[in-house]
Amino acid sequence: MKTNMKQFTAGTFIALLLLVGNVNAEGTEAKAKAASREIIETTLQVEKWMTDESIWNTKSTFIYETGPGTETSLELENWMTSAEIWNINSNVEETETELTVENWMISENVWK
Repeated sequence: MKTNMKQFTAGTFIALLLLVGNVNAEGTEAKAKAASREIIETTLQVEKWMTDESIWNTKSTFIYETGPGTETSLELENWMTSAEIWNINSNVEETETELTVENWMISENVWK
């Protein structure tokens, strides 16, 4: 199975090389055509809408249309400062086991 897969891969690679090698691509054609034509650009002109304040000054009209937003002031609520809510596990003691060196940590067979 492994040999068949290698042969298939090698055959595919060789076929791909033959296809790519036979491609007839000429990249100089487009450059020659573009160089032979004259590129004419028109001059830039400023139009009326480009300098019109009513089009470009949208920030001031937006503020007047919507008005400033009003927010309520922040207030402390009872649940935010309640000791019962925030000290749920206050009477439970956390215990951790001691760090110990186990046999596998110092075994030479494990670390080779």
